[in-house]
Amino acid sequence: MSKANSKSAVTRRDFLKTTSLAAVGGLAAPYAFTRPAKAATRKVRVGILPAYSFGLYWLAQDQGFLKEHDIELDMKVFPSGPPAIEAMVGGSVDVVTVGSVPPLAAMARGVAEFREISVCGDATPLFVIVGGPEAETLADLEGKRIAVTSGSNFDFFLESALAAEGLSDMPLTRVNMEPIEGQSAFVAGAVDACVPLATSRALIFKARPDARLTVDGGDLPIDSRPSIMDVLMTTQPYIDANRETLVDMVASVHGPTVALQRNDNAKAVDAMRRWQVGLGNAKITREDVEAIFNGWGYFNIPEIKEIFEKDILLNSAKAQAEFLVNKGNIQTMPDVDTLVSDEIVKLL
Repeated sequence: MSKANSKSAVTRRDFLKTTSLAAVGGLAAPYAFTRPAKAATRKVRVGILPAYSFGLYWLAQDQGFLKEHDIELDMKVFPSGPPAIEAMVGGSVDVVTVGSVPPLAAMARGVAEFREISVCGDATPLFVIVGGPEAETLADLEGKRIAVTSGSNFDFFLESALAAEGLSDMPLTRVNMEPIEGQSAFVAGAVDACVPLATSRALIFKARPDARLTVDGGDLPIDSRPSIMDVLMTTQPYIDANRETLVDMVASVHGPTVALQRNDNAKAVDAMRRWQVGLGNAKITREDVEAIFNGWGYFNIPEIKEIFEKDILLNSAKAQAEFLVNKGNIQTMPDVDTLVSDEIVKLL
């Protein structure tokens, strides 16, 4: 897709622009369940990672949105996706919030009936490619050296962005570096471009005022590659036994919690900073929280339903699974059609 064409396409940012009325209207959609007048508290054991997109579930509980449905989350923090999934397999948590890769690796192993039942946030807007002054478009990087972490989401973003522009066969040299190392190499002039961390990419432009934002993930069409989704994951047996609870839990996030992030962002940011401080990140500033928390793309109820109806999550998971197999990160192609389940979202 050319740069001119991409500007006329529906971008992630266009897709995410909705009014508060839309958010409220999505929440008002009828559920398929009849509830008793007074329900006992329904407890869900959640394995949660400390990234902001996953923090929406903490925010939903902090703001009382889950309490309105008599739901209480017992949250256990994990440093990454694999140990959280292992805990779910072992029975110590019921659902987990994870990035896009661990579910694919787990499904490929076939150790449980895993299901991705919702999207916590679209991380793609956090990914960019930064080049030198000559790199106005991806095509300008032909024959250049790009620092990127091999086999990672950064690498997947680069490969997918090239594919979206029809440049998959364009000659270039990938230099395998961790994101911090890659951006340091770019600043020093050792490479021509890099795929940096969202949390520190602003430092690149301070050190190199001539640098260009060659590709911004937030400007790419949401219904085409790449999509790097943070997801809510559980097992089919847990869905079968707790369908109503999961519907209410997911609705509480995609309804009032996303509406809070959009319509009273200052309140949401302050709450998320409290969460991070409570996790031991005492030095984090409000500005830090605001920049990263608002970097993800979040979906209200009509939008999350569209994500599943249009197979956006399914297609992105398939693309990433193929990438991981080709890179040798996983040995076999997982059953993505079974992994991505609309069973909960379609009932919102």
